[in-house]
Order: sequence, then C-alpha cells, then structure tokens
Amino acid sequence: MTWRYNTFTRIIGFLIAVLIPVIFLYAFSNKVSMDVLRREITALKEKDIIFFANELDASLSNIFRLGLLLSQDIHIQKIRTLHLLSGYDRYAEKLRILERLQLLNAAGKWDTQYSILSPENGEMVSTSSTLLDFDMEVLTDRFTTTWDLRSGRMVYGGHAEERFFRHLIQPLNAGIGEAGLIVEMSFNREELVRDLDLFKLGGSGDPFLLSPSGRVIANSTSNEQITEEIVQRIGLQDPVQHHNHILRIADSEYLLNIREVPSLSWYVVDYVPIDTVTRPILTSRNLFYGSIGLLLIMSIFAAYMLYQNVQRPIFQLIRSVHKLKIGDYSVRLTNRPNNEFTFLFDRFNEMAAEIEQLIQKVYVEQLRSREANLKQLQSQINPHFLYNCFALIRSLTRLGKTDSVMELALHLSKYYRYTTRLEKLTATIEEEMELIDSYLRIQQLHIHHLTYKIEVPEEMHRLEIPRLLLQPIVENAIIHGIEKVEHDGWIEVRGGQNDRFHYILVRDNGAGMNDEQLAKVRHEVDHAPSDETGCALWNIKQRLRLQFGSEADLLFHRPSEGGVVVEIRWPRTKPLASSLPQAGEG
Repeated sequence: MTWRYNTFTRIIGFLIAVLIPVIFLYAFSNKVSMDVLRREITALKEKDIIFFANELDASLSNIFRLGLLLSQDIHIQKIRTLHLLSGYDRYAEKLRILERLQLLNAAGKWDTQYSILSPENGEMVSTSSTLLDFDMEVLTDRFTTTWDLRSGRMVYGGHAEERFFRHLIQPLNAGIGEAGLIVEMSFNREELVRDLDLFKLGGSGDPFLLSPSGRVIANSTSNEQITEEIVQRIGLQDPVQHHNHILRIADSEYLLNIREVPSLSWYVVDYVPIDTVTRPILTSRNLFYGSIGLLLIMSIFAAYMLYQNVQRPIFQLIRSVHKLKIGDYSVRLTNRPNNEFTFLFDRFNEMAAEIEQLIQKVYVEQLRSREANLKQLQSQINPHFLYNCFALIRSLTRLGKTDSVMELALHLSKYYRYTTRLEKLTATIEEEMELIDSYLRIQQLHIHHLTYKIEVPEEMHRLEIPRLLLQPIVENAIIHGIEKVEHDGWIEVRGGQNDRFHYILVRDNGAGMNDEQLAKVRHEVDHAPSDETGCALWNIKQRLRLQFGSEADLLFHRPSEGGVVVEIRWPRTKPLASSLPQAGEG
C-alpha cells in the first residue's frame, strides 16, 4: 500500500491544504495592518516633532526679539549716562530699567534672564537676583551672538548652572570693546528639559536635543544607553538624513524622527519603540497562530485516532492476507483493537490456522514423495560410486598399496553402513561429520590434489539434524568445484553458533559460479522443482524448515578469492515442535 492510498496521509494533507490558504491570507492581512500602522505612526510622530521644533524656535525667536527691542529702547539707552547722575538719581534710574526688564521677562514662557551692560562706564542692570559689579573678562569669555550653551556661574553672580546665552551689541557692527550697549539674554537648560518632558508626556517616544558638537539635552526620564547608541549611529554630520529611519538596538526596533531648530541650530531627536506600538497586533497575530497550531494538533490527533482504530487494523488485515497469498500460512493477527475489528481478526486467525493445517498435511506428503525420489536417485548414484571405488581398489592393489586399499575398504564400509540405515531420518552432527570424513577420505584417495578440514565445536556434536543433510553439499563441491580445476583443491567443513543461530559452512576453492549460475541455484533452492532437477538442494532446505521452522535456511555465497560457500543455519531455539516423519510412517 503506497502513501497515496493511506487514509491518514490524505487526511493530514487535506488539513494542511485547508490551513495554508487561511494562514497566508491572515499573514497578508497582518502585514497590511502593520504597514498601515507604521505609516500612521510615522506621520503622527513627524507632525508632533515638527510642532515641537516650531514651538522651540518660536520661543527662542521671541526672546531674541525682546532683546532687540531692549537694545533700541531709549529708556534702556540711559544706562550709558548713569555715571553722570548723582547717587540717588543713579539708583532710581537703575530701578526703572530693572522694572522694565522684569516686565518683559514676565511676558515670556521661560524664566529668561536679561542683562543690560555698558562697557563705556562699567554699569549693568540684570534681572538676576544678585547684582554684582561689571566684569569685562567674564563678559568676554561668554560673549556669543548666537545661542550657545555655557557652563559656569550665572550672569555676574548666583549659583552654578548651565545656561544658553546670546548677546546683542549697539551699535550692531561694533566690537565688544567699542560697544556702547550690550544686551545679554539667557535661560536655564532645565527649561528645555521641562519642554522635553511635556512633549514626552502621554506618548511612547523618548525625545532629546542634540547639538552639532554632540552635546545632548535629554528629558528627565530618558534611557541614557539608547540615547548614546542613537547618537553614535546617526553621527554629527547632517543627522536629519536619518529622519524616519528604523534602527535596531538590542533586539528592538525604533522609529527615528529628527528635526532641526533653526534659531538654536540644535536638532530635536525622538525615537519610538515600534514593538510597543505594534504589541497589540503582534499579540493578536500570535494568538491566531497559536490557535491554528492547536487546531492542527487536535486535527492530527483526531486523524491519528482514526488511523489507529480504522486504518491500521485494515492495513494489518491486508498485509496478513498478502502473506497468506505468498505462502506464509503461519501468519496470525495478535493485535486486539477492542472494537469491531477484533471479531474480524479472530475469524481471520481461525481461517489461517485451518489453511495451515491443510497445507501442512499436503506439505508433509510432498516431502515424503521428495524423500522417496531422493532415495531412488541415491540408489541409482550409489552403484556408480561403488563401481568407481572398486576400480580404485583394483588400481591400488595392482600398485601394491595394500594400506590404502584397507583404508578405502574401511571408509567405504562406514559410508554404506550409514547411508543404508533408513529407520531414522535424523542424526547427530557428530555422526554426520564422521560420514563426511569417510566420504572425503575416499575422494582423497581418488583425487590426489584434494585436502580437507573438518572443524565443529564440541558443544554442537550432540545436536540432531536431518540425516544425510551435508553429504549432497560436499558431493556437489567435489563434482562441480574440485574436479573442474587442475590446482590443489581443498574443502573446509566448519561449524559454529552465535546468539541466534547454529550454522555449518561448507567451503571449497573450486571452479565457483558466475552471477547467472548463482542466481539459478538460489532460484532452485527457493522453488519446488517440477522434476528431479534441483531436487536434492530444495529437499535439504525443506527438511531444515520442517524440523527447525521458517528461520532455518540454506544460503549460497561467492567469496572474493573464488570457490563457493554453502551455509546451513537453524535457530538455537527451534520454534516448531514438529519433527521429520520416521521411516515407515504414513
């Protein structure tokens, strides 16, 4: 039965054929959903970061505009002439300038510090809570016409902090040494941190600011390791080119959004973990695949139960019927499926037992007929063998070899005494080896270039085998092997045993057989002959199996060095209690 007719295989194939389109359709739908979600996330985050960057730019531009207004205000310009006023008037004018600065500062979103400095007279007014004297060296050190982050103390006093500074000079084209008026604007970097925290609030991103020199201002809850990794990945040369890129960091994917803040010349960088956003879809996908897997497992289990309870018993029944067809009448169904097939199995076993009994009776009768044919052939061959022996005796006597004549007569008498005992059709291996020894000694006197060796373990001597089982094999080795070669010939008869079998090997170095001859001999041994041709070898195998069961066998081998090896083997524990019929039975 091929796989095409296997019900279990067809059921599994049908299930797979149904599930594969469903899986492919769902996978396609899931991919479309993921693509749409990623596009929407990209568009939304891009919109958010543009809005945030514009807000920062607007705040910085507003601070600069206020500073520009201060530098052009005529009331602020009076700081240049403060040194001409008396002490009280000088102090009152400073307070009016400070009130004007504080009024502008209150209008802004950030806590911005404004300072008005006059290098000409060394006067200064600042919204800082601590007012110190003018220090030209400090001013020169932090002077910048663009927004720049500087570390150190606040404008002329206060606690240490990091602030962004920018300066305006009046006149505009004058240097710091020739300036009549300097407006210093500054704000704490924590203002940007708070804005980043507000931007992050409620979202899944993690924004930070990146300067062209590589300095980072991150929100208060940022992941420093990921931030450093992103800065290293995008580099400092045109980071905007990495806008809308996806970076993979530590087995996670992040959507990267970058926007420049023109007034600050820094970049707003925001990264969103895609896994976090897509987790619900991924969870749904995994649940679907898990359900499909569970459904497939349950379907396979159901198909397996069908296979075990229906398909397998049918297959066992078909296989057993096939064995009956090819002649194995000992087949029995031992499986008990505990269903309707139990009744069929019992009836099949009963039918097979009846067929085996009938075949056994016919088989024994055929074997007896073959035994009779073999004995008839043996009676025809023996006179010819005896005539050759008498001719050999006459030749040896003429040559005066009386010892050889006596030895030949002794072995000839042993040989005929053994072959003419027909009351028992079994013999011990020891008796068979004595017969082989006598036969080969007679042949050795006739064929001078023949040598032989018989070697059987002592523990096998008392084992019984069918009578005259080995002599036809040895005779074939001489007639078809040794007599056809001119070189020295030898025959080896060796017994042995392993875990399963007893065996006897008959080996010669004669003419051997080609592939066609070997195939023909094996065919004759396995198939009942229609006439006397091949009767002896077929009879040997059948007598073996009748006594020792179907595992007993007669095998032929062709060794690489030439000749033929004939192997007789039978199980160490015989499965059948039957024995060969004795002479006179039936």
